[in-house]
Formats: sequence, structure tokens, C-alpha cells
Amino acid sequence: MKTLWILGNQLNKELAGFKEIDRKKDVILLIESKKRSQWRNVHKQKLVLVFSAMRHFAEELKEAGYTVDYRKTHSFAEGLKEHLKDYDSEICLLHEPTDYFIEKDFDKLHKIINFKILSEKPLFLVGKKDWEKYLPKDKSWKQEKVYQRLRKEQNILMEGDRPVGGKWSYDTENRKPPKEGLRFEEPLNFLPDEITKEVMEKVSWEYPDHFGEMESFSWPVTREESLKALEYFIYQRLKTFGDYQDAMITDDPWMSHSLLSGAINIGLITPREVIEKAEKAYHDEKAPLSAVEGFIRQILGWREYIRGVYLRSMPEYEKTNYFDHQNPLPSYYWTGKTDVFCVATAVTEVIKNGYNHHIQRLMVLGNWANLLRIRPQEVSDWFLEAYVDAYDWVVLPNVLGMALYADRGLMSTKPYVSSGKYIQRMSNYCDACDYDINDKTGDRACPFHALYWTFLEDHRQLLGRNPRMRLMYANWDRQKEENREALLKKGRALLKKAKEEDFHG
Repeated sequence: MKTLWILGNQLNKELAGFKEIDRKKDVILLIESKKRSQWRNVHKQKLVLVFSAMRHFAEELKEAGYTVDYRKTHSFAEGLKEHLKDYDSEICLLHEPTDYFIEKDFDKLHKIINFKILSEKPLFLVGKKDWEKYLPKDKSWKQEKVYQRLRKEQNILMEGDRPVGGKWSYDTENRKPPKEGLRFEEPLNFLPDEITKEVMEKVSWEYPDHFGEMESFSWPVTREESLKALEYFIYQRLKTFGDYQDAMITDDPWMSHSLLSGAINIGLITPREVIEKAEKAYHDEKAPLSAVEGFIRQILGWREYIRGVYLRSMPEYEKTNYFDHQNPLPSYYWTGKTDVFCVATAVTEVIKNGYNHHIQRLMVLGNWANLLRIRPQEVSDWFLEAYVDAYDWVVLPNVLGMALYADRGLMSTKPYVSSGKYIQRMSNYCDACDYDINDKTGDRACPFHALYWTFLEDHRQLLGRNPRMRLMYANWDRQKEENREALLKKGRALLKKAKEEDFHG
């Protein structure tokens, strides 16, 4: 007898293990591990999503004629031992875990039973070992090169050897600021069924102190629901995704974003079928090329690329801290109680929904944390705990690398820091803020301004020669000396206040 062990982020019947088992003789194992769930202060909605999706998947497998052993135990080790008492398995089939620390945990379980490790495809388009050729250790890593290579090799949005439309990227067309009265098609929501309600009750009793709220839970928890969400996004909302994917609007946490990352990252739908649906929408003239390419770039370009960076850089990567930032994470990242309106809005939305879109994560919460010199590992830990789609492999490169530049530019060419002017341009947040976006050094000046210029000045030795930072430093150096001194004085006062008073403005 064989055991096929399916983890909570591998809920897909196209995995190789399903071809290696006999539906009549072998057994599929799923384990809800309380120890793993309590490893961090994970958002309640993520717990509901994963547990509910696992339970639904188990029911689907039973209906398909598989023997399923579903365990609710303290730990993976305990669940595996209980399973082996009841089933005389000779070998356990396991697909490659996505995260390094889980992989290390499974190294210890080899003492209990022999494991056969299988490929994680189709959960990713690029296999684990293939990243050695895409990201060789002796060359610099560039997302654009990897993206273009994958487009060619996988024949995605291509006309022969050339990209459809003549350009590889339409990023410059995907940065429109929001205009007054801008509204988007509402996303498709899914009401909790009996299984999900049961899981919500479990989470409320067993994990009462975990981060976030559950009341608004409406994520897809089955493959059928995920395919409906995909279809709805492609044909109802993708057409406006491209133009405004970097925009932010008060009281609209969703905009035109797909909201599919949670389902993709647990295997309910695969990146391949998502990309194929988007590409078909372009060819069927249901969405413009700029929107389709921008969406595909997020999956084929960024999702695959950061997975590669993670695989090629761990375990050292998680400790990286290029700027030697050491300040603690402010308490309002957990409560939303700050008078910096854009930060309060983003945190409040993640408390309610377990979700922010990528610009809120990068240019509000990540940017703010970097300007306040927060220790990178505290920031990445918060991101890992706060979002329904967060896993170690996706969080560390995105946060330590892209948002904080803590990896010295291994995966991005510059730090994504900005003054308040970027947020003013790309959102309507500043209209509702108590701070004055047009004031730089006064008592009610937007704090992003002084913190930004102080960051640049303090890190000039590390960033001054970066080609993509030259313009910013040139702008800074052109300012009058008294203006620079006033900004630095204000910035240092804000940093002191942040350290002493958990910054509330």
C-alpha cells in the first residue's frame, strides 16, 4: 500500500502523485496540524481558507472513489504516526513542499516512513531544479530577462520569436492614477457553505487571538468556485485591470484585481490555466493587450521569478538586512490605529479581508516600514501572517527584496521608497488625511516627505552609485541647503518619535 500525502497548499488532482497510486488499494492523507497553524499569528481568514479548502478537497476525492484519511492532530508527525497505525503503507508519496522550513521539517519525518518526493508541477510552471539555469549563481538576476525567456519557451503571447504587439511589457501603460468617479465591476463573492461555517466556528474557538476578522470571508474554497472566479475576472474585470492596477481608492479594496492569488497558491487553479484564459481573452477581443500582458506578467513574470529567487537564495536570504534597520514594527500594523490615513486604510482593509493589492503592500506598507527603518524580518513576518495568499516562498523575495531592498538588490534594481507625492498621484487617500500633502516640514506636514529624504541622505553611501537612484539624489542635491536641513531635522524627529512613541503621526 502507498500513502499519498497532500499538503494544504497542494490541492490539485493534476499532481504527479495521483498517477502513481491505485484508487482501490492506496490511500490519500491530509492533516490539519494545529502546531503548524499556531506557528505564527496567521490571519483567521487564511486559516478558514486552507482548512475549508482541504476539507472540500477531501470530499471531492471521496466522491471520485479515493480512500481518504483526514486527520486533525497537533502536528504533522503525530498525524503521520496515527495514520500508519491504521494503514499499512510501505511508502509515502509527497510533492515538493513550497517552503524551505517545511521541507526541513519533512527531513525529520524520514525516520517514520520512506518518502518519495515528486515534482510540484503544475503548481508552478518552472520546476524546482530548472532555476539553476534561469538564475545562475555567477550572473546578475533580472526579472525582465527571465520573463522574456519564459514567454518564448512556453509560447505565451508570442508571434513566432516576437512578442504579440511588438513589446514585451506594457508596464508604462498600466500606471494611470484614479480619476474622480472611477468605479469597477464588483468581484464575485462566495457565501460560506456548511463546511466553511464549521471551519469558521473551529477557528473562532481554537484560534481566538489570531490576527484579523472572519465576518467578510467570501474566498473560493473549491476548484469549481475558483474556476468561476477566474472566468468572472477574465470576462468582467480584466479589461480595466491594466490601466488602473497601480491605483488606490478609498472604500474600494478590490479595484480590478483578480483576487485569485489565494486559490492559485493552494492549488485550486494552476498558473497555466489562468494564463491561458487571459491569453484567450485577448485573442477573443474581450480585453486589451496592455491589461492581458500586465496580468500575465504578474504570474509568469513575478510569481515564477520570486519563486526562483527564493529557491536559489535560501536559507541565508531570510536573514538579509542590507541597511541594518533595527526598529520594531509599530503596533498599528496590527490595529490600524494611526492618523497616517493611507497606512490606516491599508491595515484596516487587511484586518477585515486578509488582503491588500500589490501597490498597497509595496508603496504604502512596505515603503512606510522602510522609511521608518523597521527590521526587515519583522516586516516580512507581518506580511506572512497578514494575508490569505502569503507563503514563505512568495513573501521573503517580495518583502525583503522588492519592498525593502534588504537583499542589496539581488532581485530588484532599486529600493521602492517614495515621498507622499507618489501616494497623492496614485490614490485619493490624501484627500481624507489630516496631514497636508503640500507641506513638507510643518507640524502637519505629510511625514512621508521628510522620512523619504532623510532615508536617501542616511543611505547615500549604499545607494548613491545606483544608476536608478541618480535622479533622486540629483533632485535632493539641487534643493537649497536650508530646505535640506529642515527636511533632515523633521525626518530625524519623526524617526525619534517612531522609536519612542510607536509613531502616530
